[in-house]
Amino acid sequence: MQKPHKKRIAILSDYPYWNYFDNVQPESHPAPWLAALQQAFARETHSPYELHWITLTKNVKKMQTCCVDGQYMYLLPAGSRALAQYMRYLPDRWRVGRLLKQLAPDLVHAWGTEGCYGLIAKDFEGKKLFSYQGALTAYAQRANMGSFMVRQARFEKSVLKAMPVITVESEWSRDRVYELIPGADVRLWEYAAEERFFNVERKLSPEPLCVMLTSDSHIKNVETAIAAFSRPELQHVKLYMMGVSPEKYNNLTENIVPLGRIARHEISGYLQQAWAMVHTSLADTGPTAVKEARAAGLPCIVSSACGAKRYVVPGKSGYIFEPLDVQGLVSAVLSVTADADTSLTMGSYDIERCREELSAAVMYRKISALYEELTGE
Repeated sequence: MQKPHKKRIAILSDYPYWNYFDNVQPESHPAPWLAALQQAFARETHSPYELHWITLTKNVKKMQTCCVDGQYMYLLPAGSRALAQYMRYLPDRWRVGRLLKQLAPDLVHAWGTEGCYGLIAKDFEGKKLFSYQGALTAYAQRANMGSFMVRQARFEKSVLKAMPVITVESEWSRDRVYELIPGADVRLWEYAAEERFFNVERKLSPEPLCVMLTSDSHIKNVETAIAAFSRPELQHVKLYMMGVSPEKYNNLTENIVPLGRIARHEISGYLQQAWAMVHTSLADTGPTAVKEARAAGLPCIVSSACGAKRYVVPGKSGYIFEPLDVQGLVSAVLSVTADADTSLTMGSYDIERCREELSAAVMYRKISALYEELTGE
């Protein structure tokens, strides 16, 4: 019997290609949700879809390809981002557009407006789907994002307007899309946490310890965390700031420790001993770090501008505070770190729901249903 035809999906994204192209220098952003999606499809031996992952990177001079778990990977060369932005990414759009004509996909699934993937999908004349990553317009309104990102945000509205369906990872993200395109067809589709975070056995440090997994970007609002943990009432609580450069901040109190860049495989070790995760963003569609912490069974203290606050039940599995409310953050940390039993109890609250919604199986099931809806005759 002839095998049924598989529908061809072209996924345009900054996939962490170094997982398979070990001869190519990696980029700095790991995008673990994309790896989780690829692995979820790899586990489905009877998937009705043929996936083609297309990624642009400055770290190759000519196209490289490979096939992994029945999925096809394409690395295409990209030049200077600043120059490409000035040229409205026309060379990149042409290069990927030519490949899409050869592949003739049944659907193009593009990720994010941080680069040109949304513009490429906008050019594509067939069926398309867009997944929102960063809310660039909202970020630029709320923080100093630098001139490149401010200019990049100007592409956002036209890209979103051209998409028949847009997926978002949180209600916060959905509201940002509606601010730009009130009539958009927006679907809530959560991005999975990596499997390793579902298997963390909590072994709390002897003294209270909170962790952050963030960056030095203004939008992450690290200054509020530093102000809170510098207060006398929190001197007994350590704060490990993963992703924050020690050189950037001077005269920190001894309990605040910037760790710089941390390898992905090391993060679960820090979560294991932490009493709570803290995230202070001025605006954030996620962040992934909070999802990983909740999957690992940590209570989370997050700002009201974090999309991942949907996994925090105030007073039960953590706390939600206003982004610049230093005293609110102090009070939340004191509550969660009152004793080890409080941290363990709060971390386990609602954990089944969190792990279910953040599982790769649910991510696969929902995107498969959406692919079927959009590619149906």
